Amino acid sequence: MQIDGRLSALRELSQLRLIAVLNQIPGRKDLIIDASLMKALDRITGISVLRKHDVDKVFKLDSNAPQNSTNTQRIYMIMSDLISAKRVCDQVNAEQRKDVEYHLIVVPRKLAAIDHLLEEEGLWGRLKVHIFQWEPIQLDIGLISLELPSLFPQLFVDGDQTLLPSVAKSVWSLQMLLGRAQVTLTLGRYAKQIQAMTELLIDQLGESDRPQSDIGCMVIVDRDVDYAAALLTPATYTSLMDEVLGIKCGVVELPKSDAKQGEKQTVGHQLSSEDEIYNQIKNRHFSNVFSFLSMKAKQLSNEADHSRKMALHEMKQYVTSQLKTVVARKRALAMHIAGCEAVIESIGARFESLQDMEQNMLEGTNRRSVQTYIEENVVTGGGGKLANLRLMCLLSLTQDGLFSEDAWSLKNQFLHAYGYHLLPGLHNLENLGLLSTSSGALGSGLVTGSVGDATGRLANKVAQVVSLPKRSSFQVLRQKLKLFSSNRDDLNLKQPTDMSYVYGGAYIPVTCQLVHQIIKKEISFDDIVNQLIPGSFVSPTKASTDFLPRSFVIFFNGGVTYAEVAAFQLLEQITGTRIIVASTSVVNGSTLINSVL
Repeated sequence: MQIDGRLSALRELSQLRLIAVLNQIPGRKDLIIDASLMKALDRITGISVLRKHDVDKVFKLDSNAPQNSTNTQRIYMIMSDLISAKRVCDQVNAEQRKDVEYHLIVVPRKLAAIDHLLEEEGLWGRLKVHIFQWEPIQLDIGLISLELPSLFPQLFVDGDQTLLPSVAKSVWSLQMLLGRAQVTLTLGRYAKQIQAMTELLIDQLGESDRPQSDIGCMVIVDRDVDYAAALLTPATYTSLMDEVLGIKCGVVELPKSDAKQGEKQTVGHQLSSEDEIYNQIKNRHFSNVFSFLSMKAKQLSNEADHSRKMALHEMKQYVTSQLKTVVARKRALAMHIAGCEAVIESIGARFESLQDMEQNMLEGTNRRSVQTYIEENVVTGGGGKLANLRLMCLLSLTQDGLFSEDAWSLKNQFLHAYGYHLLPGLHNLENLGLLSTSSGALGSGLVTGSVGDATGRLANKVAQVVSLPKRSSFQVLRQKLKLFSSNRDDLNLKQPTDMSYVYGGAYIPVTCQLVHQIIKKEISFDDIVNQLIPGSFVSPTKASTDFLPRSFVIFFNGGVTYAEVAAFQLLEQITGTRIIVASTSVVNGSTLINSVL
């Protein structure tokens, strides 16, 4: 509880920073916010706080300037990217109002490119720029996020490191709040850079003066260390809700129960452990959720029957003390049932076949049947563009690349089905190593008519039919780290004790398994650095072999999945270790692939 109490202070720190920026602009003002920031801003501050600091009206940034704005001070709040800044410049130039004072708040940091843009647009000095970086937002108990979904494509696809200092500043803030980590383990090249920047901030700005740190070990991990955990189809309630409905900043949009037929109206629900029902089902395997909700519905029905038989004085006490709670529970129950129905309608019919195919990919078996399954889905449109591209990427990842003939065939069919405008996106996936051609592939498969190519294609087909053994780097890593459950057939999905349950028993996420093995002292930090994960680094370099951390902060650079969060929370229960999961954003396979496209 001590750590949770400290983490709740993150919201107050962010709010104070925003107030400090607003106070630099005295007088009544209007606030125009980029739509991508609105949910995050809701988690940081409420409208009442903004009103106290002279914010009169709040608008969403769109193509046109606010029409009913009467104040002479206007503040735009955007992410620090050139496209959003250009939209603001266009609005200001289109208005041509000299009686209005314009301000621009950029999140999370100011770019020199934005200054150059303001000069080009003739707005240097006219549009005053301010900086606002919020602290990680607490989405739920044990889960905090910077809510920077643009970081993954910027960093891992474009190599743009603009946001890395902001990430390092957040890591520094966490260590100021909780104490400096006794040991820091970095997994990935960008993770190492973040740690180096954090050390510089500690030298420049100071470190926590807490005599005893709440962080035994901090693990900073790049998303590309374990793409499989994002690409696989998860099996827990929250992760499937995110897959199907999309959870943004802890809020899910569900169809309105009272919407008219044919209308697509949605209402946002904040997913929080304060919701008693959600707290009990968020990490459950989906197969066990609906029966639990049915039981809760029967209990509420029995309570309703009992309330009808109450005496007058009992009814009065019931209304004053329990009715509000019962109504909230009914509303939450209806929302979660609607969420389950949406998941079943979207993915239920193909869930088992998906898991079977993914299991084959993970084990490196039945390659031909997997390819046929993907091809059939692409041709028939089953699952949609992103789902089929995920399967292609997972197949490539687990086999260290596709045979050139297979790669050519799959990409060709995909582009025919969904359009050649996606060709640059496929190129991005190749650069990420998610849709690559095997270096050991036989024959190019791209030119027809030559004896060598015909021989290569024939050899590929023979290799697939007879399932020649192929030891990919993925297969080597999964054996070293024991990423597959040893008792998959006997896995208890109702009361799981194995982290692989988050993928139906198929896979344990790399970072989760590393932390588990550190806790059990099955591996040392030196083993990880020297033998298991290339490019990893531990600080201090002479971390004691006797050191056993009892608390961890796991920071994902590039996004964490709800399945990984569920696995860590199970690990907390079975080991008694405190684990805080932090990330630049929360992702799933579809959002990760879409950001690259």
